[in-house]
Amino acid sequence: MLDRQMRLLLRIGAAIIGLSSLTALATPTALAGALELPLDLDPDVTLWNIRVSGAILLPLAAFMALAAAFFPERALRQSGAIMVSFALLLAVLLALAPGPWSWGRIFFIALGALFILLYAKALRARLRHR
Repeated sequence: MLDRQMRLLLRIGAAIIGLSSLTALATPTALAGALELPLDLDPDVTLWNIRVSGAILLPLAAFMALAAAFFPERALRQSGAIMVSFALLLAVLLALAPGPWSWGRIFFIALGALFILLYAKALRARLRHR
C-alpha cells in the first residue's frame, strides 16, 4: 500500500516540480508575476535567481521520478520524509517572500500543504500496518 501511494505522490510531485522549474527557466517573468515578486530593485538579478532556482529544481524532479520507478519500500519511506521537509520549507519560504500576496503564491503554498498532508498520510499508513 505504501509503495503505491508513495510512488504516485513522487510521480505527481516530480511532474509539478518539473513543470515549475521549466517555467522558471523559460519564462521567469511569468513566474515572478504569478508570485508577485518585486522586480523594482534589480529585475535582472531577480529573474536570474528565478532561473537558477528552476535549474536547481529540475534534478530534484528527475530524482523523484527515478525514486518512484526504482526505489525499494524503505527508500520510498525515506524519500517521503525528505519531501515533507522540502514541501514545508518551500511553503514557508513562499509565505515569507517579499511582495504582496497573490493567487499564485497562495496556490503554491496550498499545493505544498496538500503534498505535506498526503506524504504524512502515506507515511502514517505504513506505521499503522506494522
